[in-house]
Amino acid sequence: MRAAAAALIAALPASAGAGQEPRPVLEIEEPGTEVLAPFTPHRLFLSTGDGFTIVDGRSRKVEGVLYAGAAPVIDVAPEGRRIFVAETYFSRGNRGTRVDLVSIYDGRTLELLSEIPVPGRLIAGGRSNYFALSGSGRRAYVYDFDPATKVHVVDTERRRLLSTIEIPGCGLVYPVRDDGFATLCADGSIAFVPVDTRGRGEIIRSAPVFDAERDPVFEESLVDRQTGEGLLVTLTGRVIPASLGREIRFGEPWSLQQAAGLAPATTGVQHRTWRPGGRRPFAFHRASGRLFVLMHEGKHWSHYDPGTEVWVVDVGERRVVARHPLPTAGRLVGVSEGEDPLLFVAGEGDWLWVLEPASGKILGQLPEIRRPGMIRTSGL
Repeated sequence: MRAAAAALIAALPASAGAGQEPRPVLEIEEPGTEVLAPFTPHRLFLSTGDGFTIVDGRSRKVEGVLYAGAAPVIDVAPEGRRIFVAETYFSRGNRGTRVDLVSIYDGRTLELLSEIPVPGRLIAGGRSNYFALSGSGRRAYVYDFDPATKVHVVDTERRRLLSTIEIPGCGLVYPVRDDGFATLCADGSIAFVPVDTRGRGEIIRSAPVFDAERDPVFEESLVDRQTGEGLLVTLTGRVIPASLGREIRFGEPWSLQQAAGLAPATTGVQHRTWRPGGRRPFAFHRASGRLFVLMHEGKHWSHYDPGTEVWVVDVGERRVVARHPLPTAGRLVGVSEGEDPLLFVAGEGDWLWVLEPASGKILGQLPEIRRPGMIRTSGL
């Protein structure tokens, strides 16, 4: 770099003539490496096309970029110490020899630490429940569907594949502490798979709890990996409280619409009412017990439609305490943890809104974010 700059300076005229601009003084570039600031609850990880954009939600500035392979899914170890990406590469871009990996990055430098090959993974748009870490981050679960449903268990400390567990008739992964993972089943039941130190697992099924044909549960339903407590939400907005583990328990279901003083949504094809929708319609703030839901006016099976409002639900009271209209419809919602949380909503365009959760006040906007398909925050 210094030699190139010196050669360029030497090639300039020795002096400027009358009426000529004085020759520029070129600064010599100094190479260096930046690191991310210490982890905060307001750090966001957004999938943006060919990788992930890391954003400081408080300042609304881009902190870094991680490039990744096909349909990548990201998860972050506690306190942001390490970043994990499940990704796929083909030797000729979109064809050729396929390699499936769990890649591990340093949480400050974004330096690649390790690549762990796995036997396969589901490539279907990067849902957050296709790949997830256990409560401590010591294990990673990779959902696969080739040709039957299964989960690859990865030891992230020893950086190796531990086992593959078949989950016939079920799909997705919802980690529960370091005990194992839960999964949704085609008959409307929930299964829990305890995983031992060797990666061996068994399947414990509940009785059916939702109608998988007429009113299935959203893939992006919420389960707290630290406690196993979850909120399973159906397409009509029926909320099923769940406590997951070796003993699976369910609370009394309740309706999002009734929580707002409206009649419950039905599965009738002509019944138009407020319904949850979007790519990731739910976020939960542990400390306050508040559930944030993207809602739109639509008929049954309109669950992919983006939300025009964010409903704030007090889960303990089962009551909608606020309804925040959005400037533009949103597909993804996230919330940061801590005593001073921020609410994030991303939509169809290249933008990200930052809101005050209680009032819905727009605190700012981050432009030029390429239509995010996934959001990870410190909250659920």
